[in-house]
Amino acid sequence: MNRRQLFAVVILVTALVAGTWAVGRVQESTDNTYANIERFIQVLTKVRDHYVEAVTTDKLMDSAIRGMLRTLDPYSQYLDKEEAERLETTTHGSFGGIGISIGIRDGWVTVISPIEGTPAWRAGIQGGDRIIKIDGVSSEGLSLDDAMKKMRGERGTKVELSIFREGRDKPMDFTITRDIIQIKSVPYAGLLSSGVGYIRLSNFSERSREEIDAAIAKIEKQNPRGLILDLRYNPGGLLSQAVEVSEEFTPRGKKIVYTRGRDATQNRDFFSSADNPHTSYPLVILVNQWTASASEIVSGAIQDLDLGVVVGRTTFGKGLVQTVIPLTRSVRGPKLKLTTAKYYTPSGRCIQKEEQLKDGALAEEDDADSPSTAALPDSLKPKKALPEYKTEMGRTVYGGGGIFPDLELDDVKYPHLIEDLESKQLFFKYAVRYAVKHKEAPANYAITPAMRDEFGVLLKAEKFTYSPDSLAAAQHFVDTGMRRELARRYVGDEEAYRVALEDDEQVRQAAALFDKAATLPKLLTLATEMTKAKAVVNQGRGVDVR
Repeated sequence: MNRRQLFAVVILVTALVAGTWAVGRVQESTDNTYANIERFIQVLTKVRDHYVEAVTTDKLMDSAIRGMLRTLDPYSQYLDKEEAERLETTTHGSFGGIGISIGIRDGWVTVISPIEGTPAWRAGIQGGDRIIKIDGVSSEGLSLDDAMKKMRGERGTKVELSIFREGRDKPMDFTITRDIIQIKSVPYAGLLSSGVGYIRLSNFSERSREEIDAAIAKIEKQNPRGLILDLRYNPGGLLSQAVEVSEEFTPRGKKIVYTRGRDATQNRDFFSSADNPHTSYPLVILVNQWTASASEIVSGAIQDLDLGVVVGRTTFGKGLVQTVIPLTRSVRGPKLKLTTAKYYTPSGRCIQKEEQLKDGALAEEDDADSPSTAALPDSLKPKKALPEYKTEMGRTVYGGGGIFPDLELDDVKYPHLIEDLESKQLFFKYAVRYAVKHKEAPANYAITPAMRDEFGVLLKAEKFTYSPDSLAAAQHFVDTGMRRELARRYVGDEEAYRVALEDDEQVRQAAALFDKAATLPKLLTLATEMTKAKAVVNQGRGVDVR
């Protein structure tokens, strides 16, 4: 490609970006567009012709486009043909990989959450884990697309990850076998022993509405006295499914979410079209700091419309709309995934945390999320003054990005020993060994002293090093892991989930709310009282209201 041809191509691209397409129509009159294009061509041709190693124009153009988009935000991306096909597969079908949702934080590939039931989830990968190496190569500065490329692959092949986890002195190494990742939205739904319905919604894909419909129907046959919708570690997904899931609980005509962008075509309001929403029992939405995007739309709508209360931790704050724009006439050609708008809850709160966009990456948040304060409840972290909004019934809720819960719940902190046992799949190995010797599971999966001794023998055989004191201190968590994997081995994944929920402290606290408030009005009154209790506390600090 000669200089004149290159100039013509760049002029065409610039015209499309600056004038023809809906995005970016308004161009400041001070822009010296042609001078900037000329400057770009000068640099490109000098690099192509004189760089110490041969580089092609195609490679330079591709890198320039990706670099330009990287300065905007972590989500605007150029997708070549293969990347565009992978995006389509991730949203609508299945793919070979390890099953994690990732973002960029402080220049590093960071796990938002593992997809439940996948190899990464079974290996013990957690939200917040920083991936520092993939197959022995540093991931610092790696783009999301490149990281996904490296971690996906044929079923049965292995990928090695080095993980930095907050609170650990040394990196953790994982060898994970890839599998076909089926996108399932509801891995578990059932009635807790307390009589409260529970639905775990792990992502928003094409079948989310269908799956949650079936889950609600299953639970309602058992006459629940309330419902917990668990959105913890839910990284989001399709906007359409966020709206449809919200409709399950939202009367017809109520606004669920709206978007606003620089381009007027991006300004859209989404209303419920449901005729028979499920409002006959109180609803609790369970969230944490890794609840993001579409799951924040649902949480914000339920809270703003006073259809339930939100409990847990302040959510992630990913409220940007990405529009996928074809760059050729072919449906299988390259595409531009561009941030074109922001999400707002019915009360007017912007979901996006602006500090997440510093320097075009998921920057570390302010002091409230620094390593020294990350373990604190949200109410005990230093805060800036937050804008106040009102729900439909006049309750006070807070803006500033993310969804602030009506009731804060402490995170459950797992001992490092448990994380190491999970990463080496030793609970799973124990269950396999136990099942070889026993045709039936122990009653209620109860762990006996003899079984604990057998587990110790396994640890020795696997050359797993630990101190007896650390094992004794973590015995409750060890027993939980053993019970869960025994349930999985003898019955299946759903039974393992049920057993694990029995020991989930946050779920227990959420279920206990229905003891204090048996109806939705009483639950909202309780939430109002909790909000008022927090409001009287010093602006710089808060209280964890129980």
